[in-house]
Amino acid sequence: MTPSAVDRFSELEARIIRTVELVKSTRSEKAAVEKELALTRKSVERLEREIEELKQERELVKNRVESLLDNLSEITEESVV
Repeated sequence: MTPSAVDRFSELEARIIRTVELVKSTRSEKAAVEKELALTRKSVERLEREIEELKQERELVKNRVESLLDNLSEITEESVV
């Protein structure tokens, strides 16, 4: 028994409905992923700024420690003489 035109049309209609639902679902998922990506990019930018600030702070501390060590070195040299 061959499917009638009505049966084939019903099958086509069901496929179109499933396709439309899939497209809607995919668009919704895409929007959610784009939102998450935007938040992640902002987070990365914030972390990059924080890293840069920490590098600057580390350099400042390093310089201060070197200065203190130089001062201590001068004191110990003076006391030896």
